[in-house]
Amino acid sequence: MKLTRKCFGCKQDFRKTELVEYFSMSGKTSNWYCPKCLEEKQSRERFMVKVCSLFGIKSPGPVIWTQRKRLRAQYGYTDDAIIDCLDYLYTVEHRKILTESLGLVAPWSMEKTREWKKEKQAQASSIAAAIANTPMKEYIVPVRENLSKKKEINLDDGLFDD
Repeated sequence: MKLTRKCFGCKQDFRKTELVEYFSMSGKTSNWYCPKCLEEKQSRERFMVKVCSLFGIKSPGPVIWTQRKRLRAQYGYTDDAIIDCLDYLYTVEHRKILTESLGLVAPWSMEKTREWKKEKQAQASSIAAAIANTPMKEYIVPVRENLSKKKEINLDDGLFDD
């Protein structure tokens, strides 16, 4: 029996114990990935799902994939950073979607996104601190007894005759 298997992403041989079986989003096919390729595959799928839901399309076209590749190579942005930036631009700033494009993802918009995320995290931590410092009150709820004693109705008594 063979002890190695090829990674579907990088096509290198790995031990079977090092690979992870991953099902595609449709759930019909599965492939074996090494940890590095698995992370890339999951990141790519998260990107695809967010872009499709944001722009209302079935799947991203070649222009979006090319822009994603350029943003990753030129600026070193991760897929999560690109998704956060798109989310900020279209849900927080309420920019109008004129075309399905990543054209607005640029250093200036990334900087705005980072500032917005820092502000939201500071808000969340202050709320968490306020909740942690709030004293908890205990309430004693009385238990009703005699719930097992039910009044029985005999249907043969004629109470329900027309």
